[in-house]
Amino acid sequence: MIQKDNFHALLLNLGFSEHKNTFTKHFAHADCELKVDFGQEKLIYPEDKGLKINERQTCNFASSENAVVFECVYRLLDKGYKPEHIELEPKWKLGHGASGGRADILVRDQQATPLLIIECKTFGKEFDKAWKNTLDDGAQLFSYIEQEKATQFVCLYASEWDDKTSQLNTQQKIISVKDNDKILEESPKLASFAKADNSKQRFKVWKDTYQQEATETGVFEDNIHAYHIGKDKYTLLQDTKIIDAKDIKGMYHKFRTILRKHNVSRRENAFEVLVNLFLCKIVDELENPNDLKFYWKGIAYDNYFDLVDRLQSLYKTGMEQFLNQDIVYISNDEIDSAFWAVKQKRNATKLRIKEIFRELKFYKGLDFEFIKVFNKAYFDKNAKILLEIIQMWQGLRLTSSGQNQFLGDMFEYFLDNGIKQSEGQFFTPVPICKFIVSALPLEHLIATHSEPIKAIDYACGSGHFLTEYAVQIPSLLQSIKHLNDPTAYYKAIYGIEKEDRLAKVAKVSAFMYGRKEIQIIDADALVPHADIKEAGFNVLIANPPFAVEDFLLTIDDEHRDKYTLINTANDMSNKNIQCFFLERAQQLLAGDGVMGVIVPSSVLSNSDQMHVATREILLKYFDFVSITELGNNTFGKTGTNTVILFLRRKAQRPEPSEHYWNRTLDFFDNWLEESAGSVYGDTDVVRHYCTHIEIDYAHYQTLLTGKPCDELLATEMFKDYRNDFDGLTEIKKLKAHSTFNKKTKAAQTAELQQRFDQYLTAIEQNKLYYFMLAHSNPCPVVLVKSPADNKEQKKFLGYEWSGAKGSEGVIYNGGETVNDINTPMFDPKDRNNTSKISHIVRQNFLGQTVQISADLQPHVTQAQLTDLLDFGRKDFNKAFSLTVKKQNAVASKWDLVSLDSILLDKNQTFNKIPKNEIKEAGKYPVVTQERNEIISGYTDIVEPITALPLIVFGDHSCTFKYIDFPFVRGADGTQILLPNKSKVAAKYLFNFLLFVDIEHSERYERHYKYLKNIKIPLPPLNIQQEIVAACEVVDEAVRAAQVELERSAEAINVLLENISAPLKKLSEVVKINPSRTEIKHIDEMTLVSFVEMASVSEKGFITNKTDKLLKDLKKGSYTYFAENDVIVAKITPCMENGKCAVATGLTNGLAMGSTEFHVFRASEGINGRFLFALLNREGVRKEAENNFTGSSGHRRVPAAFYENYKIPVPPLTEQTALVAQIEAIELKMVEAQRIINDAPAQKQAVLQYFL
Repeated sequence: MIQKDNFHALLLNLGFSEHKNTFTKHFAHADCELKVDFGQEKLIYPEDKGLKINERQTCNFASSENAVVFECVYRLLDKGYKPEHIELEPKWKLGHGASGGRADILVRDQQATPLLIIECKTFGKEFDKAWKNTLDDGAQLFSYIEQEKATQFVCLYASEWDDKTSQLNTQQKIISVKDNDKILEESPKLASFAKADNSKQRFKVWKDTYQQEATETGVFEDNIHAYHIGKDKYTLLQDTKIIDAKDIKGMYHKFRTILRKHNVSRRENAFEVLVNLFLCKIVDELENPNDLKFYWKGIAYDNYFDLVDRLQSLYKTGMEQFLNQDIVYISNDEIDSAFWAVKQKRNATKLRIKEIFRELKFYKGLDFEFIKVFNKAYFDKNAKILLEIIQMWQGLRLTSSGQNQFLGDMFEYFLDNGIKQSEGQFFTPVPICKFIVSALPLEHLIATHSEPIKAIDYACGSGHFLTEYAVQIPSLLQSIKHLNDPTAYYKAIYGIEKEDRLAKVAKVSAFMYGRKEIQIIDADALVPHADIKEAGFNVLIANPPFAVEDFLLTIDDEHRDKYTLINTANDMSNKNIQCFFLERAQQLLAGDGVMGVIVPSSVLSNSDQMHVATREILLKYFDFVSITELGNNTFGKTGTNTVILFLRRKAQRPEPSEHYWNRTLDFFDNWLEESAGSVYGDTDVVRHYCTHIEIDYAHYQTLLTGKPCDELLATEMFKDYRNDFDGLTEIKKLKAHSTFNKKTKAAQTAELQQRFDQYLTAIEQNKLYYFMLAHSNPCPVVLVKSPADNKEQKKFLGYEWSGAKGSEGVIYNGGETVNDINTPMFDPKDRNNTSKISHIVRQNFLGQTVQISADLQPHVTQAQLTDLLDFGRKDFNKAFSLTVKKQNAVASKWDLVSLDSILLDKNQTFNKIPKNEIKEAGKYPVVTQERNEIISGYTDIVEPITALPLIVFGDHSCTFKYIDFPFVRGADGTQILLPNKSKVAAKYLFNFLLFVDIEHSERYERHYKYLKNIKIPLPPLNIQQEIVAACEVVDEAVRAAQVELERSAEAINVLLENISAPLKKLSEVVKINPSRTEIKHIDEMTLVSFVEMASVSEKGFITNKTDKLLKDLKKGSYTYFAENDVIVAKITPCMENGKCAVATGLTNGLAMGSTEFHVFRASEGINGRFLFALLNREGVRKEAENNFTGSSGHRRVPAAFYENYKIPVPPLTEQTALVAQIEAIELKMVEAQRIINDAPAQKQAVLQYFL
């Protein structure tokens, strides 16, 4: 509402100048002025220039509506209307028995004929009420027309000044009351305004003939000229704006509201119509930028038949140009031209034939049917819906190089569970697409290929993978090949989609992103296609369908036989389509081609023949680079457990799998010769296999020579083999057969042994073969695991799904768009951000040393591919286990030895000292198993250990300490590991042991019994020393960083403690715990941030915010705060732990959060960051702790403590300077902490490199 207290701001915004409490605006075209005299509270119009005022009450501050009238007159004068053509409060008699009526504004044309009547209302409820009354019976607007019958337009208008955004908001409904001759010509039976005799008849014409048509633009817009209401020609540049996140937000809700209002129940069909409309709009923007056809021009200039005809023409063009589909279309002009010979003659037959043509054209099989159309009445009903949808989008520009997700968001909500179950479809969120594309080594592929690399998504759905890939290509081309035109690379992007609806969506999406060259093929990806060459693609990115019944029946015999998996299909109703898509990937990718593909987790574990065969294909033809487990919140409603497989197609020809199979056969056929010296030099793989399955190498060789020894057969695995063998139906039948029983016992035993040996050989050949394949994997597999906890999973993904009205779809953690997202998975603004998981995966693709930072270690690990497969099981079905029980942190090319074998006698006697005898000072330091400290105290009475260096192992705590100084051993679980210097360097062993996982380390028990069984890689001593030297560099950097942290913390403390300024109570300069009444007038449907206590870091910032509707949060007793407020935990132990933050990046600048926050809002004389620095000190927390109230476990700092707490308040300029100094110091602290956090990952990378 425009009121006296915000009228100043509005006038200044409109360009009024202020002088002695009077605001003036001059209009040069009419040499006139508008004035507002705040002293006299008068609104002064240019009556001297001909503007007519019939009632003076409109010229004062008595009513808010007067300000709306004044603002509206300003807009008319600013548009170019002359004051002599404007009349305020014209008064008419409304007829017998009616009271006199006054419109607010009458505007005449340049011939002084009534052109436009404007009725002004206050913004919001009053406007809405007036419009509802107009829709009901015409109300005031139609009664005014009766008095000025020549009037062509009436307008309901409202405006308000938004203090928060400093913007003028307006509402308007413009009704044309002049006839559209074309509508009346097409339907002669319709009533017209020209023949209406009174306001009731005019309202009936508007309602019945013109379907209560009203527009929201047409008077004041920049592209509208004075004295011309509405327009019949629209252009892309002037009449559309580039779509942004603010426009998209709530579009789904608005769309669904329109559908509900008109009882449209066919949601899937509605979405398809919407896509058809998008296709039309894109064609229009590209083909007709200077005369747009996808625009409702208003009832004064347009009609439903012409609108639909234009849409049909645009749709035909789009389907032909973009999807190579020919659409039948006959234009209105073509129908008319068919009767050229009788054009000048009245002819009933001609009119009837034209009517039939229209019925066929418009009343049957429309591509824009929200409801079924089969006659004129239903055509009009559908047209009204169509019109509302078009008006939603006509003013927005869809073709752009920016990236929007609204199409995919809506798609997820329109495809219900039934379609997902029957078709195996679900939408891939853009963040997941971005992560996968960011993790692929595109830089390397571009650099090593002279021609554009070819990429494919063979189940492209709505096309998100394709557009994301295309988005990332240009910057890579510029940096690698210095190419500024990516068109050739766009042309090398292919999408295949079997469902024509989705193929259309994908093409529309490509155009929206400005990548029209992307090739979308409407076809079955499992069937060969002329444009899709086998072994022709360098990149494959996809989320193929799964669990589609009877899919094999859609593929003919010839094409089915191209898949080896067909041999495992028991019948044609098999629904494991995901398996066939993986074999299709093997066919499509060129050597060294890379792929990121989403599949159900069951692909890695299901034990049926088809899934086992699928894993065999993957192991034979691909290198495994990374496997990412996605949580059940990833895909919204589906709850499906999925993984992303990052794989690389093996490049060698012939296929390495053939070579390894031949080598396996060689080993079993002629082991003695092979082991004596093979030209391939690969027999060590058998030794590695034996180590892996914990079988003695010498014993296993007896199997290779055809005579397995008793020791081998006595192992658990081989005993299991024997039990299974004896239980085979074939063996049972053999033993029961009379021929077998007639043989001697010796002969029976010999035959059974022979068969068993063959049985063993077949099993072990298969296992050794796949071990060789897995062992040859060129890199460890990076394993990424999404958290199981829902809240943590949302943080990890960087988004969550919302079903709230007006904000349905994906809500990003970090901002409005996907480019604001905050996730450890990838950086939407920096592909090369080394702190993200995508960078680690890309490093692994390139064979680089992978460093996993401390922040990522809860989510990211590495394992050898051989460790993901259980070769120790008798039933080896190639199932993957992604929960690897590691014994070695780093796999090795060196011999693996037990820990005991490289230690000197563990049983040497070393004196111990009981804990109660340890002193604070003494001659010798005491080392115990306590965590987080090297020295636990001192003693004088026990002789120290001098056999140095050595390692102290905490038998209970599982800690390792490297000791190189004389010390006394503490009692109770302090174990001494004394390395044999002739075999192992103590510091190498120490650095390696830091990364081993000790079984049951979470339990309180003795752990050396587990530690001693761990295998240690044993490189030569000179390599060990190189490892030690590299680790020392890391240690030295950590020591320097720790010094920097201490120095910086002290520097900040000194700055704050030495402020020379008057002390003031916080309550004098800060608003503490502002009242929620501040937000009582804010729309309850506003989205605001919600902040839990767990989301506040102890390092001064909010780690996670979720968006919620204000109405939902107002129901609770949550704490209210706003942008730049300081929040401090009031409850123990959160307060003592330092949970304190500046609230920034809040949605709409507002937040609600835990009731356990105190809120501090800086006044004008206080810098918010300065306030934060003062409150976030250990000294303040100590004083606050001393003032706790409440019972144990629920103690809190009362607000009174802070109200009376005194802080120095220097001038604002000095505060700002101090903040700048503190922030500069904090940058050093952040870097120092990063060095400390990354040290373990750097050491692990060193070990990986050398071992």
